[in-house]
Amino acid sequence: MPSEFAQFITKNQSSGVIIVSRKLSIEVVIEELLLIWAASSAEEWVDRIAKLPL
Repeated sequence: MPSEFAQFITKNQSSGVIIVSRKLSIEVVIEELLLIWAASSAEEWVDRIAKLPL
């Protein structure tokens, strides 16, 4: 997916992508997403890809 996303953002803008491992518990995912929400702004995620856990 990262290479496809990189190709996509050469011609388009994206609000960002967060890849979540299936091995993570739902509690950890929620905590990580809340941390991202609290510590960053939407503008920081434009055209960005990240994997959880951070």
